[in-house]
Amino acid sequence: MFQSAIAFLETQGVPTPFATAIIRLLLGSICGGLIGLEREMKGRPAGLKTFSLVCMGATLVMVTNEFIYVNVANSTGDSARMAAQVISGIGFLGAGTIMTTGNDRVKGLTTAAALWVTAAIGIAIGTGFYFGGIAGLIVLYLSSFTYRYIDAVIVAKSRIMRIYVEGESEEFMLNLVGFFQKNEIRIISLVRKDENKWFLKDSAATIEMDLGRKRNHLEILDEIRKMKELRYIEEV
Repeated sequence: MFQSAIAFLETQGVPTPFATAIIRLLLGSICGGLIGLEREMKGRPAGLKTFSLVCMGATLVMVTNEFIYVNVANSTGDSARMAAQVISGIGFLGAGTIMTTGNDRVKGLTTAAALWVTAAIGIAIGTGFYFGGIAGLIVLYLSSFTYRYIDAVIVAKSRIMRIYVEGESEEFMLNLVGFFQKNEIRIISLVRKDENKWFLKDSAATIEMDLGRKRNHLEILDEIRKMKELRYIEEV
């Protein structure tokens, strides 16, 4: 298919090296955009445009690297040098997507990892390894959806549970601790929070618990939601 597209451009008067570069750049942009689409639909910091640019950029680096290697350096030197720089350099962009929320929850690790893989796919496409780039895209999509489901099942029934909760008074916190004791739930850590509260007089905390046995987290959250003076609760 790709050879046919290159052949078509050649019939339009585009030299073979330039036709190849155009096809690779377009494919890199499309593959990156497809990866970013899944991230954007989940409201992550880096989305369709960012991933498309990363993949196309990595592809362009490899196309340029091939041009230099063949036409400037006369096939001498290290042909993988620029690829190595892309792999190491993409880290700064990935780091920019990682953040710690007000509830001490780290977000963006998956997006950072996806950016790194997107750069690798761009390198594969840029070197002409189309099968590797497309296969990487397919595996990434399949693993993303599969692992998201598995992760949700595991987390929902894990012994360890972490919540952020806000109540209207200190009495609510005392009642919450009493609820844990009644249900034989051991508190591992309880960190009081003074920032990001809905109301200044509210009582807020991040609580990590050992449930003692596998229990459904949603059922525990539903029980806590029935308590009086609860302002807000989420699992983190």
